[in-house]
Amino acid sequence: FGAASMPGIRFSGACTGLSLSPGSSCQLVVGSPAHKQAILDSLLGQVKGCIVAADGGLISNLPLLENITLPAEFHRVGSAADRESRLREVTRHFGKDGALLRALDFARPASLIPWQKRLAGFVRAMLMEPELIVFDSLFGGIGRAEASKLREFKRIFHLHFPFRQVVFVNYAEEPLLQGLVDQTVHLQEPAASV
Repeated sequence: FGAASMPGIRFSGACTGLSLSPGSSCQLVVGSPAHKQAILDSLLGQVKGCIVAADGGLISNLPLLENITLPAEFHRVGSAADRESRLREVTRHFGKDGALLRALDFARPASLIPWQKRLAGFVRAMLMEPELIVFDSLFGGIGRAEASKLREFKRIFHLHFPFRQVVFVNYAEEPLLQGLVDQTVHLQEPAASV
């Protein structure tokens, strides 16, 4: 199948008018935390997707490897062998000879710096094989060196899932996304009803 034969995504609700073609990416600029939550709920209520949160969305009392694999196991995404294979495929992008994978066996979320938490959230999302991946404030509080590593997430996602969509959600236009996304959309916050 080529991109022309794959359906895009046309959203409704809080994201009415947003349309993503196969393999595309966009930045959504939202107004407030409540508005962002409505947008995230709307996006994920309409398509099988995953959010990579700024904190990685990790459970503090679980070992990191379990944090990463548990959602795919719970939702029975692929076989155990498929999940193990995808885990190795994705983590090889971030270190030689499985160094990252070995580190995952022992780490706890509290011991990670912010970009590592986002990396763990990204690897977990990749195991879920989403139609849409949403990066929530991906670059907030990150230095330049780590930001360049995070920019790779989109490339790696499309390497594994070439016709699926990527959305970055931010409160302001993120300069680090320039040249990385196909479009930037400023979503207006609905007027408060009286």
